[in-house]
Amino acid sequence: MKTTARLLMVVLLAMGSPPELLAQARARDLSQATLEDLLNIEITSASRKEQRADAVPAAVHVITQDDIRRSGITTLPELFRLVPGMEVAQINSNDWAISVRGFNGLWANQLLVLIDGRSVYTRSFSGVFWSAQDLLLEDIDRIEVVRGPGGSIWGANAVNGVVNIVTKTAADTKGALVRLGDGSYEGTQTAVRYGGSFGNTAYRVFSQWSDHNSSLSDPHTAADDRWRRFTNGFRIDWARNTNAVMTEGSFVGGGGRPLWTSFTGPTPSLSFAAPYQDATIKSGNMLARWIHSGRNGTVLQIQSFVDIHSRDDGNGVTDREHVFDLDLQFHTKLAERHDLVIGGGYRDANGSFDGKFGVSADPPTSENAVMSAFAQDDVALTDHLQLTLGAKLEHDSVTAWGVQPTIRLMANIAPHQHLWAAASRALRTPSALDRSLRFNYAAFIGGSGIPIVLGATGNPNYQTEQFLDAEGGYRVDFGSSASADVTVFRGRYSGLATSEPTAPVFETTPGPPHLFIGTRFENLLNVNTSGVEVAGHWMPTGAWRLDGSYSGLRLVAHPDAESHDPAAPLNDGNAPAHQWQLHSSARLGPRLQLDAGLFHVGRLRTLNVPAYTRADTRIEIKVSKPLSVIAIGQNLFDRAHPEFANANTGQTATLVPRSVNLKLLWRF
Repeated sequence: MKTTARLLMVVLLAMGSPPELLAQARARDLSQATLEDLLNIEITSASRKEQRADAVPAAVHVITQDDIRRSGITTLPELFRLVPGMEVAQINSNDWAISVRGFNGLWANQLLVLIDGRSVYTRSFSGVFWSAQDLLLEDIDRIEVVRGPGGSIWGANAVNGVVNIVTKTAADTKGALVRLGDGSYEGTQTAVRYGGSFGNTAYRVFSQWSDHNSSLSDPHTAADDRWRRFTNGFRIDWARNTNAVMTEGSFVGGGGRPLWTSFTGPTPSLSFAAPYQDATIKSGNMLARWIHSGRNGTVLQIQSFVDIHSRDDGNGVTDREHVFDLDLQFHTKLAERHDLVIGGGYRDANGSFDGKFGVSADPPTSENAVMSAFAQDDVALTDHLQLTLGAKLEHDSVTAWGVQPTIRLMANIAPHQHLWAAASRALRTPSALDRSLRFNYAAFIGGSGIPIVLGATGNPNYQTEQFLDAEGGYRVDFGSSASADVTVFRGRYSGLATSEPTAPVFETTPGPPHLFIGTRFENLLNVNTSGVEVAGHWMPTGAWRLDGSYSGLRLVAHPDAESHDPAAPLNDGNAPAHQWQLHSSARLGPRLQLDAGLFHVGRLRTLNVPAYTRADTRIEIKVSKPLSVIAIGQNLFDRAHPEFANANTGQTATLVPRSVNLKLLWRF
């Protein structure tokens, strides 16, 4: 009943508010853009207001719609490979490990991800279920990635970075789009979209189906982890005078074989069997936003959303969550030198985790309410020097109060040259499973004949993790032909998780009676991190563009003296020390486009995953104005390679195969 009331509130906000001013930037044709045009793209993720990307005092990267098109990538998680300093590893056909600047894994929990300002953070483990995030890639306007802490405006869990996926307005997607594709690994893909308008209202509706094939357990054997997904969605934009309303929603349903690990114990009751049924996901959301633009550039925005998801892993383990969120912000200029954004919000998340012997939670339900307020002021100290002061104050019903401040400085040291520096504090609040998890991973008969169960447990007293970060950067652009961006950073994490041994406990349930020998999560790990990220762009001619980047990362773990976790001193964030990529895009006449990319990912030392170099290519032939034929090849250098390992994921890691994909794209 409570969820129904909240859903009705969002609908009323969309329908009863003044009509929408189309405040978001119109989709731009960046296929013909110069590098100067790309640097002038306005983003909102860094400060909750529109700013030119090159004027933001943070490590920012923008994936444009043209970047998405030229990459040939067909799934949302894979797109993040295009971002310097971002770690993307495919665990198997179903799941990815995605993070920024380390601490990667299936349960990565240091990155905040937004879709049109709607957080897709999952309270159960403080991360993202990537299998439930399915967008029509042609509808994405841009993806804004801010590497480094964003807690001063976005709150807890925006520790290592913030990703905001911004979709096009409905006014920019009029007409019909049909995409058909088939590939050796990507499988069958079908998408249909239609958009139109009446009066001040623009709309679009879409459906898409994906049937993804299996990865490989060895270079010649399928892993039986194929998945399928069906998504329907809509968006409505309504504008008149100085007011604006946008509402959108989608439903994702699907299933697959996630390859959860299992074990056979001495009795059926002390065993955890691999699922023989497909895991299923169901996820639905609705968002509404009202924007009122006043005099002197003031902007008031009210946004609310409801998000409901359910995941059944096919082995009796289910995870469900209902989220309601309300957010307000106000942007104004004070005097001549102050540009102020203030706001606040309320978020309520109710979750349940129903498990079996292998994985469970105690208690199985959780409820978390967060109230917050933030302020950020950009102060023009001189015509060429800007100071940013900001902080967010949050009250979490589980961990009480937390404050996340930042101070940033941007200097325009010469025409087309920018120097910036920042210091920030960010927090990650405990997830439900941090405090309630019970994970059994083995059972056997001990030497005395008594069954023994090995496992790990959460900690009801698990504390908030902290991060102090200092970073700086230099940007330079050489007109419309070349640009370079360098970022350096150094930080310290405090109170990260270790697995500490606990005293053996004799348990009678489930029978037979057995001895439990386990570990418990404790906040006993500190980590120092440092690194550099370099990105460059060059357009030798108007029809040829080159993009490249390099990132280096170093993590040094410092467990507390009382820690007895043997893995803690070896923690390297499951991230490569070195990564680089190079992309070439060329228009070979009015009807032919040729794109190619190289991605090198260094060795994952602790996981013992070797380095690899991935080669992709894409050829697009424009048969006619509405019809394009697109051929894509991925991972062309090898038959198959691993990108992650089984450690701490609960899933079997597999090999990513070489693949080819053919698409037909109609636009009417």
